[in-house]
Amino acid sequence: KLTFQHLAERDYNMETLNEFELSLLENLVYQHPKIRAHIPHLLVLNRECTGVGMYINFCDYNLFGAVDLFIGLPYDVLSPNERIIIPELQYGLGYEVDLSEGKIRFIEIFTYGEEWNCKISKFKLENL
Repeated sequence: KLTFQHLAERDYNMETLNEFELSLLENLVYQHPKIRAHIPHLLVLNRECTGVGMYINFCDYNLFGAVDLFIGLPYDVLSPNERIIIPELQYGLGYEVDLSEGKIRFIEIFTYGEEWNCKISKFKLENL
């Protein structure tokens, strides 16, 4: 049986979240439990590498509005107090999650002034 998720992945080259993306969002659930219900409905629309960061853009496949995905937080951006440690960068990465219109729209990942090719071999999250 083909679901909307399967069709979106097949016809529009959308992907499910990888381990890294899922870890960033799941980590935010501790501070903002309302986002938990939205995460399983996300697909990656695209990943844009900027040379000093990356945008991971999402769409949701909430078929016919079956689940209320409106997060309803009083702000449009979540900025965790964490750093992403990767072996490729001396200073690591920061990130923010955009919640435009009450839904997770994208993750912005940025370096602290270093060039980066957007490759992540392994990572860990560290509190600042």
